[in-house]
Amino acid sequence: MSLLPADGYVSLFVTDEGDAHRLPLVCWRDDGTTVHGMVLYRGALRRAEHVPGFRRYAHPLEDDTPVRRTDTPSHPRKAHL
Repeated sequence: MSLLPADGYVSLFVTDEGDAHRLPLVCWRDDGTTVHGMVLYRGALRRAEHVPGFRRYAHPLEDDTPVRRTDTPSHPRKAHL
């Protein structure tokens, strides 16, 4: 296992309420077969994919890329008059 710098990368999360937030990656962890982003979560170093609400990794330059909940419709419902 080796730890690699993750300067500038973040992990994107969505809460149950639909709010999006980002956590900066502390490092990348290479276990020989896969690479995982590591974040500080509740005072401990954790794999980002194991933190509730994880969606994907991103670079901060992707600020205008929306994070969408996967269990919501892709279009708003039309109001019936």
